[in-house]
Amino acid sequence: MTSNSVLELRRVSKRFASHAAVSEVSFSVPRGAFFSLLGPSGCGKTTTLRLVAGFEAPDAGEIWLNGSRIDTLPPYRRNVNTVFQNYALFPHLTVSGNVEFGLRRKSAKNGIAQRVEAVLEQVRMADKKSRTPAQLSGGERQRVALARSLVLEPDVLLLDEPLSALDPQLRKQVRAELKDLQRRVGVTFLFVTHDQEEALSLSDSIAVMNGGRIQQIGTPEEVYRRPATRFVASFLGAMNWIDGIGLRPEALRVSRERENGSHSAVVTGTTFLGPTMYLETRLENGEYCTAQIAADAAFRPGECVHLSWSAADELRLPE
Repeated sequence: MTSNSVLELRRVSKRFASHAAVSEVSFSVPRGAFFSLLGPSGCGKTTTLRLVAGFEAPDAGEIWLNGSRIDTLPPYRRNVNTVFQNYALFPHLTVSGNVEFGLRRKSAKNGIAQRVEAVLEQVRMADKKSRTPAQLSGGERQRVALARSLVLEPDVLLLDEPLSALDPQLRKQVRAELKDLQRRVGVTFLFVTHDQEEALSLSDSIAVMNGGRIQQIGTPEEVYRRPATRFVASFLGAMNWIDGIGLRPEALRVSRERENGSHSAVVTGTTFLGPTMYLETRLENGEYCTAQIAADAAFRPGECVHLSWSAADELRLPE
């Protein structure tokens, strides 16, 4: 491990019968980073998280935490904690009772009340410490689940789709709170999500997975603007493929006037997105292409337009 890494996976693999859930996955997570595993359902991201937590044992490879190998240790001997999708709060306990539960299981004896109070202040739930989970909103229950893990001072906090149970508007609010909390507390997050917007907005680094393998690791800007494969390009945002060239919708210019090198197309539809809209078109060769333009642009279905772009925006990628 490098001196700045807190977690490292080295060629880790896991099979379930004939299915290769994780295949030779390797990555390292810097201390204090927000590191996300992103990919579609069944890509291996949750299995990877469970391997780190100790809920599954790898068939091959090594997992290191703070310079010590942990893949042979039981979960309770790994200084990591998991926040699950359903939060797994005890309905009969108060907020304080839920947060202190883990401390008492670890036989902590001194300063429990002070530690609980401090972490509830961190997640802004100190004023609701006497309430039960049924008296809390979805976002508040998530904060309690975070507090229950943070109070144990893990080296890495594992988060398995923690926002999936929230409605879209609340997800955006809690997403901002989650990033703010991670920065304030400074704990390392290993975050699993299938939501590209979540990963791009929250992460310091993203590992994009598909078919049990890592396709690319990079910053949000790197994986979006310089994807390594067609899968990464298509999974992170919309993508057009014109004559084998990948182009983001926002890279396309739409005009009623022909320009040098432009492609003629017919408008087939529009999708309103608020300040912008998607303009769907069909090229002369029959291929469909989507451009992202200002919402007040007055293009109509059936209208002839011309598409152009900069060579710097072209993505030529392997399958």
